[in-house]
Amino acid sequence: MDRDYVARFEERSAYEIARTEPPQGFPKLGDLPLGRYTDPSFFELEQQYLWKRSWLYAAHDSELRGPGAFKLCDIAGAPVLLVRGDDGLVRAFYNSCRHRGAPVVRGECGTARLLSCQFHGWTYDLRGDLVRVPDERDFVGLCLDERSLPPVRCEQWGGWYFVNLDHEAEPLLEWLEPLPQILSAVAAAPLRMFHTKSASVRCNWKILAEGFLEVYHARTVHPTTVAPTLTTRGTVITLYDHGHQAMVSPVVAGARADGREALPYFDGAPPAMTEASLQPAHGIFPNIITPLDGRGFPFLVFWPEAIDRTRLDIIWFVADWGDGDLPNRELWDRRLARFDTLMDEDYANLEPIQRSMEHAAHGGQVLNYQERRIWHVHAWIDKIIGPERVPAHLHVPDTLADWHDLP
Repeated sequence: MDRDYVARFEERSAYEIARTEPPQGFPKLGDLPLGRYTDPSFFELEQQYLWKRSWLYAAHDSELRGPGAFKLCDIAGAPVLLVRGDDGLVRAFYNSCRHRGAPVVRGECGTARLLSCQFHGWTYDLRGDLVRVPDERDFVGLCLDERSLPPVRCEQWGGWYFVNLDHEAEPLLEWLEPLPQILSAVAAAPLRMFHTKSASVRCNWKILAEGFLEVYHARTVHPTTVAPTLTTRGTVITLYDHGHQAMVSPVVAGARADGREALPYFDGAPPAMTEASLQPAHGIFPNIITPLDGRGFPFLVFWPEAIDRTRLDIIWFVADWGDGDLPNRELWDRRLARFDTLMDEDYANLEPIQRSMEHAAHGGQVLNYQERRIWHVHAWIDKIIGPERVPAHLHVPDTLADWHDLP
């Protein structure tokens, strides 16, 4: 996201503003089947294959300060425990005692010197090794070395930890390609998580996520908030391998009113995140959207709770300020309040969209050139599930495979 990135964006944005039709040769995308949002069998395919084979965000380094710091996460329905060891490494385990399955921690976060099951007191160290069994004499042939906590794949990108329930999954940094190169300065920045908020929304997780994959709706859903701040016709969209994508929009000078201009940039913020004239937003497949800003930014993480219910976690990161209270608290409160307003504008449409999809007779929705990130994500969902498993009437082919280009 260096100066060359900014220059290429400006060139491509000028093209987008000037064009009068989609680029020559851009394919007709066809209809996106509504059953992908409403069919229980497709939802089950996602549960079984997409969420259990993907790298999923779990925690930030700033949440796990010091040996014994732990965080308990719900990852694709599985109780996953992240804990920092005495050696400084963060490991992940199922929060399940090897005796009879009771949890070894109960709080959402905290610090522990040992991990002890509250049912029968089996106790594990911070590496997950079983170190104490009450009445061990009563177990025939029990080998403690064979009863460590069940591990979960856990790997780090910058300050962020991701987990994968598939032990055979490709390494995290390969999964993320090419984002580690493009966002290297962001990943290396001294960031700290400072605010989280969650909402439960009555719609399929893709309906909620897709609202952040295009700005086509800005003028109608956000006429007094987002629309005046962006030149949406100049938006540049890039599709990457592995389902990742990016969207960068030109910002109207002086149009924002959330106080961010008075906030300092974090050390190492790249030019694309300090350039006041553009707004980058990246999608990390399958379930993260992050509208980046050199002063601080959120991860929007979408988790399916049911076929028609989604939990959205909004996790904010800012430069690590060290000891004491968050600097510029009043300005941050104003910015967060404005973001809540934008989210409320989006939420108002989502449950009605879900209901209409459940009862619509037309069978599919048509997507345009501006909405190609949506098609790209759906095609990669099918790739991860396995196209042979997806019913033919619900399948989304990778029609845009030849339209991947780096910014």
